[in-house]
Amino acid sequence: MKVLSMLLAGFVVGYAISDIGPLDSLLSATAEFRSFWAIVNGLTVVAISACVASVGLARASAHTSIVVAIAAVLVIVFQTVGMVTGLLGHWAGALATGALLAAAAVLAGRQRAAQAALAVAVLGAGLLGGALDALLEANDGPVFVWDVVGAEDDVSPQRAIVMVIVASGTAVALFLAHRREELQPYETRRILLVGIPLPVAAGFLSWIAAGHNAGSVVWLGSLAGVTAVALLASFLIPGRDGRMLLVLVALAASALGSFGLAAEDSAQLALGVGLLIVGACIGYRWPQLYVGLGVLLLIAVAGVVEGYFEVPTGTEFILPFVAAYVVVSALTTSPGSLALSLPALFTMTLPVVVCAASYQPGLSSDVAVATRTSEPDHLVLSVVGLVVVAVMTGACALSMRRPTVVSGTS
Repeated sequence: MKVLSMLLAGFVVGYAISDIGPLDSLLSATAEFRSFWAIVNGLTVVAISACVASVGLARASAHTSIVVAIAAVLVIVFQTVGMVTGLLGHWAGALATGALLAAAAVLAGRQRAAQAALAVAVLGAGLLGGALDALLEANDGPVFVWDVVGAEDDVSPQRAIVMVIVASGTAVALFLAHRREELQPYETRRILLVGIPLPVAAGFLSWIAAGHNAGSVVWLGSLAGVTAVALLASFLIPGRDGRMLLVLVALAASALGSFGLAAEDSAQLALGVGLLIVGACIGYRWPQLYVGLGVLLLIAVAGVVEGYFEVPTGTEFILPFVAAYVVVSALTTSPGSLALSLPALFTMTLPVVVCAASYQPGLSSDVAVATRTSEPDHLVLSVVGLVVVAVMTGACALSMRRPTVVSGTS
């Protein structure tokens, strides 16, 4: 039941994250693309909220964590169905998502199976949630919804139905699985020191990178900055717990050349989910962190080969398997570092945009054809992704030489 509760909680967190615009400002509803105010976006707030909540719940009882988790689930549902709209709704959804992640991490404790279920669910729903929405909205069958919002509200009925069903199961599972659990305190001394500046710095570098073409000097400098920030943060986290952050940054970098996971139809989505599950199971039974990082290096090398010879390698299809395997192999970690690290997969990535796009009139006045005049260089992105993965692998090797942290100390 504990594993099931973590799977459901992780799905709610990841599914909520998949609906957050990484460059949509929470400070101004009228902020334009590449606005400075986009530094404070939903993903940044999720990461900070998870960090602060994990510190606040470090000495709390299981009942307190359950109450926080259920309250956060309710807020996420209200925001998803459109009962809380506008900037207030976005703030509420982001804060609640971070709080749910922190509460789930605290309830998972240092149990490896529970941590693995939470991490893989957040990873899978966060990366594949958009593809799931697209498939649900493309379905021509009947959709039964209740009238809770006006026609002008930007609410997806399909997403609302999925979120309500899963969130209801999450609240029940969390209560049944953890109502009698005794939690152990964990180290929090450096969590705030690392967890608050990390997403803010990443948001600032993403804002800089968003104004330049991927592969330009400024964009590459921003990527180097993100890499340096991740390295510094990982070694400020006590003991070996920083390796999870390094693994997630390496995972994001390995997908630079392929632009993420392949999930364009129901078959690819099902394949991706299946590979996530298989990778997680194998990683749980046979955890070999260096093997997983080595395969990430091979995927990055394949991206370079694909970019240079323009021959598709299909690595995006096996990426879910490797992602789940390497993440589960990096466990266990402290609840605080888990809540701090999981959002990094989404905050520590830079936007890849097409610059100088022009729009030409189509056959009618209401149809336009987008013409790319400058698109990212896949070879450059693959090469820099390979470099980042290599750097993260070396940092993981150094991190594993550090002594482990005894629970309750730092």
